[in-house]
Amino acid sequence: MRPLARLSLVLALLAAAPWAQAAGYPDRPVKLVVNFAAGGPLDTVARLIAEQAAQRLKQPVIVENRAGAAGNIGAEYVARAPKDGYTALVSIDHLLTVNPLVYKDMGLDPFRDLVPAGIFGTTSQMLVAHPSLGVKNFRDFLTRAAKEDLTYASAGLASPGHLTFELLKAKTGIRGTHIPYKGNAPALADVVAGHVPLAFVASSNTLAYARSGALQALASSSAERNPQLPQVPTVQEQGVPDFDVQFSQVILFPSGTPAAVIETWEKLLRGILNSPEVRRQLDVMAVAPYWADAAQTTAWLRATRERWKALIERLNMQIN
Repeated sequence: MRPLARLSLVLALLAAAPWAQAAGYPDRPVKLVVNFAAGGPLDTVARLIAEQAAQRLKQPVIVENRAGAAGNIGAEYVARAPKDGYTALVSIDHLLTVNPLVYKDMGLDPFRDLVPAGIFGTTSQMLVAHPSLGVKNFRDFLTRAAKEDLTYASAGLASPGHLTFELLKAKTGIRGTHIPYKGNAPALADVVAGHVPLAFVASSNTLAYARSGALQALASSSAERNPQLPQVPTVQEQGVPDFDVQFSQVILFPSGTPAAVIETWEKLLRGILNSPEVRRQLDVMAVAPYWADAAQTTAWLRATRERWKALIERLNMQIN
């Protein structure tokens, strides 16, 4: 064989290698790393996706939790994993849209080191108040908060609840002092106990308390009402224009993962979300089924990052 022909054959084989590997994908278990604690909303949805993916891929899909540093620890672990499609990250978009703006050192560059395979759902925040605050509805709350510096709880600096409340302040001119906690559970516990009167909390975490009357649900952050609490209006329909805050749930792989693997998961997620039973289960979890392919997900992430950037810079949010 001539040297040039031999070189052409080698280059062709190298170019085809990722596709050849992906053609029989997967031939062993796939691991989904959730970068938040077991038992939380993201973990619950990830396990549903893993169960459905395993049925379709004909291989086990294992969920592993690696929590800490607002999702950075699990993300760094996946970013450094082999680029073979057998380790993926399940995260909220906050990892890419907020964390790079507030952390001086995340341990990775998520846009450089990770590649999305798609979005599979979105979640909203619910503004809740302890009954002792004595507000009747959202408009009553706005009137009160315009005159009085009320306190509100969140899972920590630059957490979804913190950002959502600060955005509401920016759009309405109300007051409010932030009380940061180390996680959603202690923040919500203190609101339920009446130690802090207000919070924006992931809607899935508020359902039981709102239904029992332990907390008063005042408004949903998304543009549409939450089907699990249809009686609660949105912020937007109660007079705050262009207020639509949702956080997407995404699956990402290490950059350099074969394109065929990413395409496999794009189609897989779409198929999973087309299942009426999966959509029903997501609805019960207060997750809105939403599918986007890799390119659409990248656009979503970059646009959302720009949306939060102005608010974060104005408030000078920084985490060492």
